[in-house]
Amino acid sequence: MPAPASANAAAAAPAAAPATASFALAKIQPPTSRTGLIERPALEAALGAALLANRLTVLLAPAGYGKTAALTRQVRQLPPHCAMAWISADEDDQLPRFMACLVAALDGHDLPWRVSPDALATLAQGAGGLRDVATELVNALAGAEAPRGLIVLDDAHRIVDPQVFELLQLILERLPAHWSVAVASRIEPPLPLARWRAAGELAEFRQRELSFAEGDVAALLAQASRSQHDPARVAELMARTNGWPAGLRLSLSAHAGAGERGLAAGRGGTAMPQRHLFDYLATEVLNDMPAELRDFLLNCSVLPELTASRCAQVSGRADADALLEQIERRGLFVSALEADEPTLRLHDLFRDFLEHRLLRERPADLPRLLQRAAATEPDAARAIGYLGRAGAWPEATQLLVQRGPLLLATGGFGLEQMLSALPAEAFNASADLHLLKGLSLLMNFNYDAALAFLDRAASGFFKAGRSREATMARAYACLCQISLGQLPAAEDELARLRAGELDHAVRALVCYGCVWVAYAHGRSEEAAPRFAEMLGALEKVPVLGVWNQVFFQSMLTGFPGLAPLLERFARGALAVSAEMPSHLRAGVYCTRAVIALGAGRLDDAVASIALADADCRWLGMPRSVITDIRSAHALIHAVRGDAAASLAAAEALEADMRLSTMHSNRLTHSYEVLFTHLRAAWALGDEAAVRAVDAELQACVNPAEYPAATLARSFGHALVALLDGRLTLAVQWLEGLAGEVERASYFPATQALVLLADAQWRLGRTDAALNALRPWLAAALRGERLGGALLCGPAVIERLAQADWGGQLGATEIGVLHRLLGTLAAARGNAAGSISAAHDLQATAGSGGNSLAGLSQREHEVLSRMAAGDSNKLIARAFDLSPHTVKRHVANILNKLGVDTRGQAAARWRSPDRAAGEQGKTQHSDERRGGIAVQPPV
Repeated sequence: MPAPASANAAAAAPAAAPATASFALAKIQPPTSRTGLIERPALEAALGAALLANRLTVLLAPAGYGKTAALTRQVRQLPPHCAMAWISADEDDQLPRFMACLVAALDGHDLPWRVSPDALATLAQGAGGLRDVATELVNALAGAEAPRGLIVLDDAHRIVDPQVFELLQLILERLPAHWSVAVASRIEPPLPLARWRAAGELAEFRQRELSFAEGDVAALLAQASRSQHDPARVAELMARTNGWPAGLRLSLSAHAGAGERGLAAGRGGTAMPQRHLFDYLATEVLNDMPAELRDFLLNCSVLPELTASRCAQVSGRADADALLEQIERRGLFVSALEADEPTLRLHDLFRDFLEHRLLRERPADLPRLLQRAAATEPDAARAIGYLGRAGAWPEATQLLVQRGPLLLATGGFGLEQMLSALPAEAFNASADLHLLKGLSLLMNFNYDAALAFLDRAASGFFKAGRSREATMARAYACLCQISLGQLPAAEDELARLRAGELDHAVRALVCYGCVWVAYAHGRSEEAAPRFAEMLGALEKVPVLGVWNQVFFQSMLTGFPGLAPLLERFARGALAVSAEMPSHLRAGVYCTRAVIALGAGRLDDAVASIALADADCRWLGMPRSVITDIRSAHALIHAVRGDAAASLAAAEALEADMRLSTMHSNRLTHSYEVLFTHLRAAWALGDEAAVRAVDAELQACVNPAEYPAATLARSFGHALVALLDGRLTLAVQWLEGLAGEVERASYFPATQALVLLADAQWRLGRTDAALNALRPWLAAALRGERLGGALLCGPAVIERLAQADWGGQLGATEIGVLHRLLGTLAAARGNAAGSISAAHDLQATAGSGGNSLAGLSQREHEVLSRMAAGDSNKLIARAFDLSPHTVKRHVANILNKLGVDTRGQAAARWRSPDRAAGEQGKTQHSDERRGGIAVQPPV
C-alpha cells in the first residue's frame, strides 16, 4: 500500500519554489497608538478591566466606531510581562492561514509546543479534526510562562470560513484561566455569546458604548479648533453624527468651508447616513491634497498595508517613504503598525473610497496596479486575488506553478482554494496546474480523481515537449493505479518509463512504483532488485525532499534480500534528515521497529516505534505516515500482551479506513488493515476478536484488491479452524500459506509455518511437524524470522518448546523455542507494568524516567540555555539551528522530563540533585530514546 509521495513533490519539480511566508506579516502586527486621540477614561477603564477579567471580550459596531483604536490603546496598557497576540483578519483567511497567523503571533512567547505548530493544519485533517488542534493550542497556552495572555482578533467580520469560528469556540471553551480573547467585528460572530453571557464570562462593547458622548465631542472639538467650549457646535456635531467617531473626525478634518457646506446639505433634522458623510468629507480631503500625494494614494489603495518598498513598486515613485510620512502627518485615516519596516494601514472606509475614485477616474490603471501589487506579495492567496481582479490569469497561473510545489511540501492547505479561483479555460490550458491538482488529491488518498488530473498533466507535458515532467506525472499516476488495484496498467507503464532516460530523482520515483507493483502481485523476490535501483538513484541526490517521496517501506520488511537494503536506506535517510522530523524519518523509525520485531528484539521495537510516534505527532499525525505506524503498533503490542494498546491501534486503523479515506482506497486496502487486526487478535489469544474480524475480512471481497487478499482470507480460515479444533482442515489451509519466502506484510509465511508445525504435532504427525520446523529453526538460529513466530502467541510456542521430539531436535534447536518463550514472557511482564497506550497512540514509550539522563547531548545543551533564560531565538542562534528544530528539542525535553513548561524544565536543570544525575548519566542518541508523554486532559 504505497503512501502518497506527493507531499514532497517540490523536490521533484524542475525548479524549487522560493520559501515565502504564507501570509503578510502585517496581519500579526498591532497598530501603534496615534497621537492626538481623545482620552475616554470611562471606556478605557471598562475595556481594560474586561480584557483581564473575562474569557471573551467583543467589540461590535459598524465601521468607524474606533474598535481597533480602542483595542490598540489597551494593548499598550497591558500589565508587565503580559503575552499578547494580534491578528488582523482578511476576507481570504481560511482555517490553515488563520492557524498560521495565530502561531506566528504567539511565536515570540516561546510556548511549549508538543506538536509542530507548522503541522496544526495537518492535524486538523485527522480523525480528531479541530478538537485535536484546539487541544494542542490550549495545552501550549497553558504552558506559557507569561502570567497573563491576550489574543486579539481584529476585523473578525471579514472571515467567511466557518471552521475558523469553530476552532475559536473550541479554544475559548477550554481557555486557560490566565488567557483571554478579544474580538472586534462589525457583525456578531458565530459564537455562543448567549451562553458565555449567562455564565458571566463575556464583556460586550457595542455601538452605544463606543459612541462619543457630548463630553468626548467637546474635547475633540477643543483639540481640533483650539478654541473655547462651544455648546452649540457640540450639539450640532452630535446631531449630525450621533456620536460616530469616524464622522466626527472627518467633520473636523475637512476645511471650514467644506464643513459649512456639509452641514447645510444635511439640514432637515436627521443625520446624514454614515457612508454618505464619509464619502462627501473624504472627497473634500482628497481634493485638498497636493496632486502628487493624491495620485500616490489612489495608486496605492490596492494595497491593504502600505510600506515604502511596496508603495514604490506599485506607484513607481522613488520618494514613496517621504509621501508616506506626509500621509501619517496629515492623519489621513491610517494606523501605523509595529513592524521592521514602517507600515501604515488605511481605514477600510477610506480605502474603499479611494478604490472607488480610482475606478471612476482611471479604470484602465487598476489592472496594472494590481499586477504590480501581486509581484511583491509574499502571501500567495492575496497575490492570486490581485491577479484575479486584474484578469491576469496567465500571471496567476505562473505564480501558482512557482509556489504550488512549496505549498504541497508544507501540507497543500489553501492550494485547492487558489486552484478553484482560476477560470476553467486558464486551468485547462496548464499541465502544471493539473499536476498540482492531482498531487493535492493524491495527498488525500483520492486516487480516482488524482489519476484523472495526473493523466491530463502528463498529456499536456508531452505535447509541450517537457519529457521530464511528463514522466514524473506518469510515475505518480502509476502510484494511483497501484492503489486502485489497476496493476497490469501500472506495471506496463512503469516498465516503459524505467527503460527510458531518467534523472536520478525521477528514476527513484519510478523504481519505487516498481517495488509496490511487486508487492501488490505477491512477487516479493522482485522487490529487492528494484529497491536497490531506487536506492542507487537516491544516493546520487542527497536531498531530503527527494528521499521523502519514497519514505513508506515498513510493510516490505521480511521480503527476500531487502534487510541490508532497508538498513542502507535508513542510514542515508537519517543523514539527509539530520535533526529535522519528517515523513522520511518517521518512516525509517517505523521500518526499524518492524525489523526489530522480525528479529525478536522487542525492546528495540518499542524504542523505535516510540521515535516514530514522536515524529508523527510533531508532524500533526499525517495519515500517510500514521497508517504503517498504527499497523506496527497493533502487532508489536499484541506480541507484548498489551491488549489495550494493540486494540487502540487496530481500531484507529479501521476507523480511518471507514470514515476518512476515499471509497476507492477502501476497496483496495480494507483487507490489509483487517488482516493486521486479525493477526494481532490471535497473538493476544482473543478468540472472540479473531472470529469477528475474520467475518469482516471474508465479507469485504472486491475486484480491486491485491492478489494477496486471497492469502489473507485463507489465513483467516486457518485461524478459525484452529479455534474450532478442526486441525486437519487448518493444516490444509496452512500448507498453502507456510513457506520460506514472505509474500505479504509482517511475516505471515513464518507465522503460518510455525502454526502448521503446531497443528501437525497436535495431530500426532511428528515428522510433518519437524519438516515444518527445521527450516525455520535454521533461520532462527541466525537471529532471523523470529517475528512471525512471536505472532503465533505463547500457547503455541510453549507447546512446541515442551513437546517430546524423541531426540530428533537438538538441545540448541529446542533452546531457540525456550528463548522465544522467555522473550514473550519478559515482554508481557514489562507491558503489564507499563503505562497503557490505550488512550492514544501518541502516548507511548514514556519519559525516560523523568531523568536528565534520558536527554541527548543536544537536549542537555538546549536545556542549559533554557535555564539561563535564553529564548528559542537565542538558542537557535547559539547552536546554529533553525527555530523549528529548537522547538522540537524543547518538546522532547518537556516530554522526557514529564513537565509542562519551560520554567519547570529549567528548575529541574538547576535542582541540587542534577550533578548526581549527571554523574550517572548514560549517553542515549535520539535513535534509542524518545516518545510522547501522556498529555493531561484539558
